[in-house]
Amino acid sequence: MNSSDLIKRSIIIGSIVTIVVAVVFSVWFSDVSSSPLIVAPVLFTVASVLTIKVLTTPSAKALLKFSSAFMLTTVVKMLIFLAFFLVSYLQMPGEKRICFVVVFLLLYLGFTAIDTIALLQFFKDKENS
Repeated sequence: MNSSDLIKRSIIIGSIVTIVVAVVFSVWFSDVSSSPLIVAPVLFTVASVLTIKVLTTPSAKALLKFSSAFMLTTVVKMLIFLAFFLVSYLQMPGEKRICFVVVFLLLYLGFTAIDTIALLQFFKDKENS
């Protein structure tokens, strides 16, 4: 599996998650749905694609380069997510905040697991070939 396959898979998974979140919140939670809940999966998908792109480049093969790149991408992603979270959270009325926090946490954990699994598969395939 090469990096372009991982990027395509990440885009497909992110699109599916975005559609599912949009449908769920428009059907079942129409009174609490808001645009940040729809934008969040898109932000996570873009971050996943960029992370995979950076970490699977040929220059990140050495362990020291990879660990530095991994830490840098993790810090940048967390800062971007924090900024998005704070702006969205502060703009919402009180009754929508709890729903947003729960959805944001679930999306963060889900996309972090997806990224980790994808990167592990990529490097395992590289090691075996």
